[in-house]
Amino acid sequence: MTFPYQFVKLADKEELLTAYKGKKVDELPTPGFVVSLQKVKDNCRSMFQSVASLGFDFRPHVKTHKTIEATLLELGQGTEFHTDRIVVSTLIEAWNLLPLCKKGLINDILFSMPVEQSRLGELAKLSESVKHLRIMVDNYEQIGSLVKYNREHKPLKKWSVFIKINMGSDRAGFVLESSALRKTIEAITHGNESNDVELFGFYCHAGHSYGCHSVEEAKNILIDEINSVNAACKIAKKIDSSISDDLILSIGATPTAHVIDSFDEKLLDDKLLGKVELHAGNYAFCDLQQVGTNCCRYEDVACRVLGEVVSSYPGRGSVKPGEGLVNVGVLGIGRETGAVPGFGHIGCPEKYRNWILGRISQEHGVLTVLDCAKQTELIPIGTRVLIYPQHTCIAAACYPWYYVVDGNGEITNENRVIDIWVPTRGW
Repeated sequence: MTFPYQFVKLADKEELLTAYKGKKVDELPTPGFVVSLQKVKDNCRSMFQSVASLGFDFRPHVKTHKTIEATLLELGQGTEFHTDRIVVSTLIEAWNLLPLCKKGLINDILFSMPVEQSRLGELAKLSESVKHLRIMVDNYEQIGSLVKYNREHKPLKKWSVFIKINMGSDRAGFVLESSALRKTIEAITHGNESNDVELFGFYCHAGHSYGCHSVEEAKNILIDEINSVNAACKIAKKIDSSISDDLILSIGATPTAHVIDSFDEKLLDDKLLGKVELHAGNYAFCDLQQVGTNCCRYEDVACRVLGEVVSSYPGRGSVKPGEGLVNVGVLGIGRETGAVPGFGHIGCPEKYRNWILGRISQEHGVLTVLDCAKQTELIPIGTRVLIYPQHTCIAAACYPWYYVVDGNGEITNENRVIDIWVPTRGW
């Protein structure tokens, strides 16, 4: 049986290093994606310290970067912290990380998309190479699909599942107290389906926390997350009193993960009925959306989109001195916005920080002035600009490799390339 990942050819890291290692950012082709190695290390260490202080488990989500190198940093390699569990959003991410599974660095992989019937064969095959493969369910019919596959193919393992809870973002998950949730728990715990499926824990993702504007708002949503999975666990224990106290209560989104060290169990509706696990992904890179939540700073953003000013339009538009054109559009940075204005914000050169990506199309980005009260000069044609992306997960997905640079965390045109990270692409 063949699977999609087998047909995806990635860029050759060694050839890229031969071409670009040692070059200054100002010498690189544009557009490109630039990552500060030191800042990624700092962000990972900070998150580990917060989680460790509470005694929680940690499951980094690798979907932002989709690379082996950044995954090693998120696992805590080379530090006093470590975890051996991850989340992936595409199966190709998991296949790409099998070398780390073989070394025992990853022993637990969660595929975060609710059950995809068309990929069950691939999931079953993947499970042969991973000590523990977890999958997500948020609909009773998905249990039937898992049972049907098992009974037709008789794999050696039961399906180990997280039940996803919708705690406000309305993207996916069961509603608490719904009959569908109870029916699913009953089927898994002591129905005929229990021979093929086992409950590993409850999972929620506070996607709406990206709309926070303060640390206090994020703290409140964090408590809502934990209350939600804890309430689901309470329902499960009422259905089946023999359920273990070791069920995993997996919570997290980068804004709530950034305030995890403020957690106080006294704020919960009930005592914890399982083991808390934090999951987060964007924290390693961060972006303008995270800056907009006020849970992180511009200094925490570990990546930039490298673009080039290709044209200039003095006097165009309603704000002096006019507008400019950069070779970064939707396919170079994404089309998301946030609390910070624009589709991206120039960070370097420093004197051009009053320029933002005000309008974008497929490959074109129109530079406009952010604050009309500030004295602003047009950016000369040919200038390379380093742009803070609104949503790093989307921006990173636009590039077949990342230029990883030296320095103390700052990203400027003078930084030099010290490594190349090649992310997985596809599904």
